[in-house]
Amino acid sequence: MEIMLTMLLGVATAAGPTVINADFEQKDVRTGLPTGWSYTSLPGRQHLVNYQTTQVTAAKKQGSALSITVASDHPEQIVAYNIHQDLQGLTPGKAYRVSARVCTKGLKTMPMIVVQCIDASGRKFVGMARSPQRDLPGDLDSWEQIHTDIFVPEGTSTVRLRIGIPAAGNAGGTAIIDDVDIVEMN
Repeated sequence: MEIMLTMLLGVATAAGPTVINADFEQKDVRTGLPTGWSYTSLPGRQHLVNYQTTQVTAAKKQGSALSITVASDHPEQIVAYNIHQDLQGLTPGKAYRVSARVCTKGLKTMPMIVVQCIDASGRKFVGMARSPQRDLPGDLDSWEQIHTDIFVPEGTSTVRLRIGIPAAGNAGGTAIIDDVDIVEMN
């Protein structure tokens, strides 16, 4: 009985994969942006993208989400605007599913999740996964879940999560992102 209880407690307290501030509820008092995340923009051209916290109501939940808006006058160039963070608690040799809920307005393509596995030098990608690309015929007014699966290869030192939108074709469009999750797959 004691052995079984010890085993159960060990499983309940084992550190699993973690996404910091996955629901975007914790905000920096100075910027108003969700904490735990970094934000990309082109050097000297930060006006081409706007990140902000927005209030949402979905099912029984009311709270914050993150919106990413590409400027309406964005030049037609290949760049992706994304939020990102280095994940904790992932084990090389295991597979994981990373997901998020999204809504869109004025986008031509679906927002994306990208997971990058980086070696100890910080310069070499040893693995990568991306959610499926999809053209959007119109706005996603209801929440839709996007996901990608990643196998974390041996030699991975950092697992970086990126969630965002490509600028090309999406000028003036907005993605609303919420409820980021990561689970180990069997």
